[in-house]
Amino acid sequence: MTRIEWIEKYLVEAEKLIYENRIEEGFRIMNDLLYEEPGYGSLHNHLGWAYMYYSSADARAELHLKMAIRFNTEFAAAYQHLGTLLIRSGRYEEALEYLEKGLTKFNANRTTFLEKIASVYELKRDYTKAIRVYKEALASTAGFDAATYTEAIKRCRKKRWVLMFTF
Repeated sequence: MTRIEWIEKYLVEAEKLIYENRIEEGFRIMNDLLYEEPGYGSLHNHLGWAYMYYSSADARAELHLKMAIRFNTEFAAAYQHLGTLLIRSGRYEEALEYLEKGLTKFNANRTTFLEKIASVYELKRDYTKAIRVYKEALASTAGFDAATYTEAIKRCRKKRWVLMFTF
């Protein structure tokens, strides 16, 4: 989908308002934009992000993130946000599905997607897979996240060890 610059300018303004804790104003701008261009994936992604992090309307967040993917299947950020939302909801299989799809998209932040995929495996208590994916994330980072992934690997190894000796 082509980028609509005038909408993107309004989205930047709405995001700025939300960060300044003027959440209602930011939502108003984005919801008004829906009347202008209801099929714009980036707009739906921004709405989903805002509902997920700045309100308690998880159902609306999920709806907008799915709409973002529907209208722009190559927009990696929507997959990442939806995966995060599904993890928070305990819907790990669905989260894994969206995260793995998002990882294949052109502008996907590989390290972030791998970290979220590994956390899904960790939450599912599949520590062997979690360790493997955390190692992949570690290998694909520029270095500043290395300590985080190293600690995650150690944590999963401990959990796996404890699980082996729990009856």
